[in-house]
Amino acid sequence: MQCFMCGAEVGNDKVCYNCGADILLYKQIIYTSYVFYNQGLEKARVRDLSGAIEALKSSLQYYKYNTRARNLLGLCYYQVGDTVRAINEWVLSKNLQEEDNPNADRYLAEIENDPGLLSRLNSTIKKYNQAIEYCKAGSRDLAMIQLKKVISQNPNLVKAHQLLALLYIQDEKYADARKVLSAAAKIDSNNTTTIRYIHEVKELLKEQNTGKRKRKNDVFTFNDGNDTVIMNERALRSMLDTTRTSLVNIVLGLVGGLLICFFLIVPTVKDNMAEGNTDTILALNENLSQARNQNQELQDEIDNLKKSLSAYDETQDIPTSYENLLAAQNAHSAGDDAAASESIQLVSKDVLGEAGKAAYDSLYTQLAPTIIKGYYDDGNTFYSDENYESAIVNFQTVVDIDETYNNGAALFLLGDCYRLTGDSAKALECFNKVVELYPSNQWGRQAKVYIAADDTELSATEVGD
Repeated sequence: MQCFMCGAEVGNDKVCYNCGADILLYKQIIYTSYVFYNQGLEKARVRDLSGAIEALKSSLQYYKYNTRARNLLGLCYYQVGDTVRAINEWVLSKNLQEEDNPNADRYLAEIENDPGLLSRLNSTIKKYNQAIEYCKAGSRDLAMIQLKKVISQNPNLVKAHQLLALLYIQDEKYADARKVLSAAAKIDSNNTTTIRYIHEVKELLKEQNTGKRKRKNDVFTFNDGNDTVIMNERALRSMLDTTRTSLVNIVLGLVGGLLICFFLIVPTVKDNMAEGNTDTILALNENLSQARNQNQELQDEIDNLKKSLSAYDETQDIPTSYENLLAAQNAHSAGDDAAASESIQLVSKDVLGEAGKAAYDSLYTQLAPTIIKGYYDDGNTFYSDENYESAIVNFQTVVDIDETYNNGAALFLLGDCYRLTGDSAKALECFNKVVELYPSNQWGRQAKVYIAADDTELSATEVGD
């Protein structure tokens, strides 16, 4: 185990011998992560994949660098047919631990060596989404056909089994529904949704087998004052028919009264309301016109003030920029390139004179390696903390200066941040550039995996919903 402060190896001590940091709580957090990992491992062994997934997620919440838990989580996703999430976990595991991670290497290598896997997966997810659309449109027969194709291509997709079972239940094919749910239970033995559906199907089958006997010549009994009246079904229906005739006559009278009100009274009321509305609209239009004129005058005044303020700020920025440029030159001369890099980034080049711009360009060229390394290191820190928006800003700055930096690592990580924030178009653009520049190194190989899975990942979003 390594110290979280300095990275030194620590034993059973409560304090790091190298930096003196208190590591007791840190060790307890890591041990808790491995407790959840062991729970997930035990549940996975007995095919309780839903429980295993929840336990492994809890393990990663405590310690995200637990690559054993992350690899097992990807394997559980793969077993329930959610291959896209499995690939995401294995790629993230490889990024967090590049060395001594044989399981992630093996899983990703198997996917790369099966070129038809991703295309089949993409086809399966599209069919599943199409089945959902058919269900929304009420075309249950077409949805069943699509789901049967999905299950034939990906027998482990539990969601497809559950949706097909629901369609069978709607069509009162309870025996078929039970058969499909039994297959889903073999894949994930403790899935609560599957168990609930199985319970409902059993109850429906019991009702279907028992049936309801229809009774003829039923006798109805009710009290009329102190007397009890007994009447058979035929007599009751005759009485109801007489009552129905009386109700029809009442309804016809109400309809006639409503028609008279509609044709005689309503037009007069509408005319009176129209006259009042016309006067109100004219008054509102006049007030609105006055308000617009006042608003335009205020906007013009704001624009003039902004121009004056902009000119003032630009004037104020000139001495500040020269001071920062001088500070950067002095720090560089003293050998402190880190301080020089910070100072030169505060300079506004546009406000400098010709001599100042020449000095700025010369110094910036010398400090460029230090500046770009600072942005790259900050981007890696934000990336590890899952602050992807801030990481994008830093990696984009690096790529703007040198898109080949660190053999394509900055460009790949920029694309991965876009992917994790849901911007698939920009992510794909970065991955294609990495493959073009470095097709054979580790960044190029991982980018190829994401490019191949791009359409699949987009489709999987709707599946998760």
